[in-house]
Amino acid sequence: MNKNIIVLIFLISHYAAFAQYKVDSMCGARVILDKNGKLLSRYEPQKPGARYVKVVELAVNFLKNCPDSKDNNLPLYITYCSMYREGKGGFLGSSWPHYTIVVNAGMVQSLAFDWRNYSGDESMLDIARKGLDHQLKYGTTPANWEWASVQYASSEAGKIVYDGASKFDTAVTEVNIGRGDGSYALEVDKIGEMGIHYLKFYQITNEKKYLEAAIQCADALAKHVRKGKNDNKGIYWPKLEITSPWPFRVKAETGEVIEEYTSHVVENLRLIDELLRIKDREKLPAEKVAAYQNASDIVWYWLYTSEGHVKTSIWKGYFEDIRIDPINLNRVNNSPMEFARYLIKHPQRDANITTTVPALICWVKNTFSEPGMTAINEQTGCYQPMGSHTARYASICALWYERTGDEWFKEEAFGNFNHAIYMAEPDGVVQTGHSWGSEIWFSDGYTDYIRHFMEGIAAFPEWVPVGNHLLKSTSTVQKIKYETNRISITTFDNQSEVVLRLSSEPKSVTVSGKSLSQTDKEGRDGFVWKTLDKSDVLKLKYSNGQSVLINL
Repeated sequence: MNKNIIVLIFLISHYAAFAQYKVDSMCGARVILDKNGKLLSRYEPQKPGARYVKVVELAVNFLKNCPDSKDNNLPLYITYCSMYREGKGGFLGSSWPHYTIVVNAGMVQSLAFDWRNYSGDESMLDIARKGLDHQLKYGTTPANWEWASVQYASSEAGKIVYDGASKFDTAVTEVNIGRGDGSYALEVDKIGEMGIHYLKFYQITNEKKYLEAAIQCADALAKHVRKGKNDNKGIYWPKLEITSPWPFRVKAETGEVIEEYTSHVVENLRLIDELLRIKDREKLPAEKVAAYQNASDIVWYWLYTSEGHVKTSIWKGYFEDIRIDPINLNRVNNSPMEFARYLIKHPQRDANITTTVPALICWVKNTFSEPGMTAINEQTGCYQPMGSHTARYASICALWYERTGDEWFKEEAFGNFNHAIYMAEPDGVVQTGHSWGSEIWFSDGYTDYIRHFMEGIAAFPEWVPVGNHLLKSTSTVQKIKYETNRISITTFDNQSEVVLRLSSEPKSVTVSGKSLSQTDKEGRDGFVWKTLDKSDVLKLKYSNGQSVLINL
């Protein structure tokens, strides 16, 4: 065949493949597709999943070396929600109100848990602690207010003190009117989000101030819980006048409700249910336990009633800068996905989990998928594909594949992770979305991006590079140390299920000095060794100690 014809055929097939994706480049990189038109990774596309860890490392290193604000000498992520490039290698904080809890709490999960466990990098604790301590000192309500000793979800850009977003008090432009949090306004769902990460950081460090802060969050939630209801008794009219167990926005001092409804109750449940789990260990007073149990019971009951969002699909109320929405028109993707994540990890909560979770995944795909892309849009109020939300959806698909083995969910995870990976640039800047513009958000680009990749690769150990890495633990990891011939792990609980990727078969495994036996069945105490290509997987289950030693 004529050489020119061969070249022509290659070019036609090559660009035909490009035509199957909505764009031919994203965030400075050419889109790479396989012969069937499926999106491949930005980095090392020939190796499925091979560079997922690399983009996390790029993002983590950027945070470790994050520029300080010229105004207050704090890392930009402490007082700014986002940044812009300034000159060669410089960055400048934006003027938009800061999203404090999503960043500061997100640091705990993405850095102190996920990346520290994987890499052994203890500096992750220092970065997470800086955000938590700033929130405690500068972003907590007075103890004599109606919503006492809880944290603000937003603050004015560049302001050291967090006390809501005053920008929205006097906004009169068409863009800002009726939008977002005002001064001294709280988002109630973020109280649980902050509280559970205080609690988890306490479980790492044993520092009581974080336990006390978590309990104060839970106390406020238990005090203000209510039975969600639907006041519209009409048969033929839409059910618009509904309330959730907690309102979305309130005035901290008086308790005045600014916005009634939020579907995002899962973070509050995570906090309350975890405190109930460890109540005996922490010697919680009986009256607190009773109040927490009452709140948990009310919320779990509401979730599955005709007013709860499992049935209504009114997944709304999370983002801080969206207009007040009294008739609940907006829809979000993160609320159903994070609820699905919680169910996957606590399957006893839903007897019909094999129906509920796939339904949630499919609802998000049908509602938020971007035509022509393997990407997920943030919400109907901001209908744009973003890296963090695409990675979140991918991580839930990965978890469900791990549980069921259904190949459709694996393909969904792979394709959507591959889209999200394009947002990470070689210098560690993670763009919010391929068409977002020049504003780089710390939440969407970092704290709500890193953790989804880490959870995804834990479900697919074959995507993890060769080496020794802890991928997951059902109990909080207090200490982890990687050495040449051994790995030592200390967990908060004396029982856990742990998964590691290892470069060689272990010679022995002990838990608190006692030998852990090898078993060929998962689900019982012991360790299971699974051989993969080049690097293998060790799964441990133990219930007799906290200190694990793996000799290699």
